[in-house]
Amino acid sequence: MKPRRFLHLLLLTNALWLIVFALAPAGKPLPFGSLTSEANAALAPGTSTSRASARRTELVEAAEKVSPSIVSVGASRTTYMVSPFFDFFSDFAIFPYQEKIPYLGSGVIVSRDGLIVTNAHVIEQAEDVFVTLSDGREMAANVIAVDSVLDLAILKVAATDLPAIKMGDSDDLMVGEWVLAMGNPFGNLIGDPHPTVTVGVVSALKRSFRSGGPSPKVYQDMIQTDAAINPGNSGGALINAAGELVGINTFIVSRSGGSIGIGFAIPVNRVKSLVEEVTRYGRLRPKLVDFRVQNVNPRIARILGARAASGAVVAEIQRTGPAYRAGLRVGDIITSVNGHEIRNADDIFATIWAQPVGTPIKCEIDRGGRKLTIEFKIADATD
Repeated sequence: MKPRRFLHLLLLTNALWLIVFALAPAGKPLPFGSLTSEANAALAPGTSTSRASARRTELVEAAEKVSPSIVSVGASRTTYMVSPFFDFFSDFAIFPYQEKIPYLGSGVIVSRDGLIVTNAHVIEQAEDVFVTLSDGREMAANVIAVDSVLDLAILKVAATDLPAIKMGDSDDLMVGEWVLAMGNPFGNLIGDPHPTVTVGVVSALKRSFRSGGPSPKVYQDMIQTDAAINPGNSGGALINAAGELVGINTFIVSRSGGSIGIGFAIPVNRVKSLVEEVTRYGRLRPKLVDFRVQNVNPRIARILGARAASGAVVAEIQRTGPAYRAGLRVGDIITSVNGHEIRNADDIFATIWAQPVGTPIKCEIDRGGRKLTIEFKIADATD
């Protein structure tokens, strides 16, 4: 390029820049980039209120709204210790020692008159249960009801006008929507009753599990979330962006014991039915299940002349129970209960024991190759 032509081009460019700046409003920079005028105002010096407003998201407001409803659950337990002061030739001196553990887990206030929901495993083997509110108040708590199969417990404190949480609808949850896990993880180390907040999304719905061991637990239609749940979070609240309770944080899947983003919460609609029953009857009524089942295999299905390849076959049944009166018989293969597919005997246990007394049960069965429907209600075992 010739020097004279380059000089003309440079002068033309400078002239264009002068025109642009001359036309721009005085005192205001040109809106280069992606910031809106509202964002520019929020970032301007001396506008702390605007900055706070920009940071006050619906998740912040939900956490503030729910925080007073979260409690820490503690208990006293008696342990036996060996005294270090003993004669070498005598027996060990063993004496009881009562240990007070203020932060075993978390709980959620669900009524203004003092009903609190937590996990059953939080208060197992606990003697004197108490709760600590977020404002530091400590209150003795009575264990009103425990459903060890569903892993839920309801406590009662002698107080009124408590900040009860608003119940949501777990059937209305959507995969991918924001949720917050609130509780008191590692409360014994921190010594602070204020709940912590972790944020994630609903990762999946209707996850079902059954634990083994002498005290099996049923986890039916659980909510899966990647919001961090850690030791001490059990019994705490899973809430949606509107500040509504949608689940009770219960357990995680982890190799290390810490959160890896796979946590599970009991859906709040199951909690509602327990709270309603305790409110109405003062207790949880024991369930009567009047039949026993076993897994189906091809040989059993062939002997029974059934078409079902999987399910649970009725092995025993009481003649006075509700299922027998409704028409269920030994040899029937149950393939579905209330719309849930039954693949084995564990599915029957999980589906029926997850329901309160009085729940209608609709069983689809295969009887010798014929499809039938049996309907009955879960009865009170004390009637």
